[in-house]
Amino acid sequence: MKKLLCKYCGNAEFYVLNVNETLCKCGVRLTKLSDYLREDSPKWRGDHKRQAEVVSKISLLKREIDNCLDERDAERFKKLTYELRLCEHALIDSRARFKERINQNGKTYS
Repeated sequence: MKKLLCKYCGNAEFYVLNVNETLCKCGVRLTKLSDYLREDSPKWRGDHKRQAEVVSKISLLKREIDNCLDERDAERFKKLTYELRLCEHALIDSRARFKERINQNGKTYS
């Protein structure tokens, strides 16, 4: 059996309000089957996979920056810190868009 996830936040835990109505932890009332996603949904996997790749790249960049500081390589340090800022900015933007989508959808269903 596959788990159902909230279409807006990806949470798998719901509070049952009525027979055909559940409340997600993000605050959205789920009343239709289209408000849910299956756990193996390709849309969800793509979003999470992209964010996981950015987080791992940030971690690797921080290690490389530490190595540059140890070796006192100023040029490489500048290049890696610029790339790190780009990755962090991309991660923050994706999270902000995600929260904005939750807020918009939450207002329409609450």
